[in-house]
Amino acid sequence: MMITDDAISPSMMESDVRPSSMRKAVGLVLLLGVSYMFNAMDRQVFPALLGSIRTDYGLTLPEAGFVSTVFTVNVAIFAALSGWFMAKFGRRYVLLGGLVCYSLFTLLTPFATGFVSLTVLRALTGVGEALQVGAVFACMGAYFGARRGAAMGAMQTFFGLGAFLGPVLGTRLESWTNSWSASFYVYGMVGIFVAVVAAIVIPLEFTDAGQKPSAVREINEATGSIWTRNLILSSVSFGLVGFSFFSYSALYATYAHTALGFSVVDAGAALGMYGIGAMLGVVGGWLGDKMSNRSIVGGLLLMASAGYVLFDGIPQFRLHLLLSLIFGLTMSGFLFTRFMSVVQRSVDPSQIGYAGAVALAAFYIPGPFAGWLFGKLVESAGWSTSSLLVVVGPPLLGVILMSLYDFSKMRKD
Repeated sequence: MMITDDAISPSMMESDVRPSSMRKAVGLVLLLGVSYMFNAMDRQVFPALLGSIRTDYGLTLPEAGFVSTVFTVNVAIFAALSGWFMAKFGRRYVLLGGLVCYSLFTLLTPFATGFVSLTVLRALTGVGEALQVGAVFACMGAYFGARRGAAMGAMQTFFGLGAFLGPVLGTRLESWTNSWSASFYVYGMVGIFVAVVAAIVIPLEFTDAGQKPSAVREINEATGSIWTRNLILSSVSFGLVGFSFFSYSALYATYAHTALGFSVVDAGAALGMYGIGAMLGVVGGWLGDKMSNRSIVGGLLLMASAGYVLFDGIPQFRLHLLLSLIFGLTMSGFLFTRFMSVVQRSVDPSQIGYAGAVALAAFYIPGPFAGWLFGKLVESAGWSTSSLLVVVGPPLLGVILMSLYDFSKMRKD
């Protein structure tokens, strides 16, 4: 399979392009950040409003958990294919097309007539989300060159802001309009508007920056298998983190509302605090670079601990706000960046593109199955036991796997 420079990790592309002015650079980051923010808002508003959606469509809890995270299947598939799309159509069209795609299917979500059509519409949002993410990070890596780390950290901050605002604003819109559909109409229309603005404002020198055919040839000439023991251990562990996270994100707001008696607004706020934790990803990533690589084991333990207390029946609202923030900071602000770094450094530099695709697929594929399984287990075993199996257990299993990882064979560069 041919790998283009768009499919290669940004760390492999040493572009000589630099922002021509601070004002222009800040403007581009803000515009792309806002578009990326709506990506997160779309993801997080659905589980926050799941109680009302379940009632309207008559969904069982397993069906609700499945629909809540079914988008992750297409995120995994199309994230891996995003390099091909960018090579075929160009970064600019993939970036704008992805934004329009998930905004359109968000807008159409309330028009679903039942479980099947709702599942299809939510799954199709994942196509646009994956393409937009791939294009955003390819553009950032190529345009900002040596400053790509700060630019990408800013993108994660916007994603965290969207993960916070999505459920918080969504539950309030439902309260004001007495309809869960309002959020999907608003988010969808605003997303399409942002795409139009981006099409007018974003220059070609940004989206087309840093093309390096020589890098393509180097990748095509690479030999040897990427399937090392370290890559397998780290990718499977990353997948377990994804399983835990998607279990939490699919049904935590439902648990807070139905089991703890939180109002819909309070349950949405508690889920939204995850986004505040994710907003601190710049700090978490910086700390991760300063700490030992084995700190990833500590992050897994902290994630499991926070997940245990979140679903242990404690009714204090403020404690849930804090724990959800910690869960978000640990997962998105620390473990996500740490695992991506470890996976990339588990292979030869010429194989980073392949390794990154494997890691992202491992993280996202468990999504719909995690939500469905969590809901199924709750019906038979209750929230406490079920959460131990799907929220707490996976990162603990990751601790065992990463203890077998040979850190002495990790690349230092």
